[in-house]
Amino acid sequence: MTPCSTAPPTVADIDVTAFTHNLCAVRARLSASCELMAMVKADAYGHGAVELAASALQAGATWLAVARCDEGVDLRLQGIDAPILLLGPIWPDEVDTLLAYRLTPVLGSLEDARLVQQHAQPRGQQVGVHVNVDTGMGRLGLQPHQVPVLLDEMEALSHLDWQGVMTHMATADHPDKRTTQEQWQCFCRVVQTMHDRGVRPVYLHAANSAVLYRFPQMHGQIVRPGLALYGVHPFEAPEANVLRPVLSWKTRLARVETVVSGSGVSYGHTFVTSRLSRIATLPVGYADGLCRRLSNVGEVLVQGRRAPFVGQITMDMCMIDVTDIPQAQMGDEAVLIGAQGEDRITVEAMAAHGGRSPYEVFCAISARVPRRYIV
Repeated sequence: MTPCSTAPPTVADIDVTAFTHNLCAVRARLSASCELMAMVKADAYGHGAVELAASALQAGATWLAVARCDEGVDLRLQGIDAPILLLGPIWPDEVDTLLAYRLTPVLGSLEDARLVQQHAQPRGQQVGVHVNVDTGMGRLGLQPHQVPVLLDEMEALSHLDWQGVMTHMATADHPDKRTTQEQWQCFCRVVQTMHDRGVRPVYLHAANSAVLYRFPQMHGQIVRPGLALYGVHPFEAPEANVLRPVLSWKTRLARVETVVSGSGVSYGHTFVTSRLSRIATLPVGYADGLCRRLSNVGEVLVQGRRAPFVGQITMDMCMIDVTDIPQAQMGDEAVLIGAQGEDRITVEAMAAHGGRSPYEVFCAISARVPRRYIV
């Protein structure tokens, strides 16, 4: 296939300066001894892990975190030399790879520990590991009562360097703080058990973005912000104004057509015009990550004014009503997420209209939408 030399109509602009600003704003909330681990899993929440990992490290992050082995390998192949924590499950056929690329695995079971030991011993390699304790997330990690069993095998696991112990808070962004406090107390009891057995990991960590802002006493030795780095506060608070949006999603009007009252639009004619209308077509659809649930409820910006989606969003295209924007014409910019004129459509607003979270909106923007990095 011959590459297209023209500029794509639909792009996601990534403001690298805003990203580093957000990281510095988070860093300013930490004590001098507390480090920052930048979450760059899922291609940095759809923003581009390779491009933003280096910026995160330059701005003060000391660790990176990924969910899958291949994500960590990609960073290593691009010259990233900083410590990389592998959060996801450990698969037997990936252990040699994670060792070769110096990824730091998170152990979620005694079997994980034995597996890494089994592969590290023949290599004569000491492997830094973090132990995940399931204090209430119900996803991955050892149950608290299983930790003493792991400690009993510590001597046999001689090629493991117990660098850290972690947990993940399930409800830190909820108004009721009790569950998070109970999880923290459980975590502290596990850490005390480790200390009593002579095991003192360097890093104790439990703080995602919500914990970072709401529970400073739970920062530990390193925090793990994700969404905050990308400009989204985990809950409404005055501090939210400090963060800057990183991603803007834009396209262009491909057609503007005047249609009579009573005209149906898109599949199923779920929208029918009630007046003489101007309907614009945008070259972006659910294959690009635009949620179909925005059909007939979401909005975009055209010439600084809001235009609603009309009709069903299709695989490659969608339609908007620009009747009240009389100067709108083919080629005009349409902003799906971001600012235009004096108005802005936030990722939070798009998420709310589509019944999703900001995480889902970011991660859904597909690979066929080019990322353009603005420094």
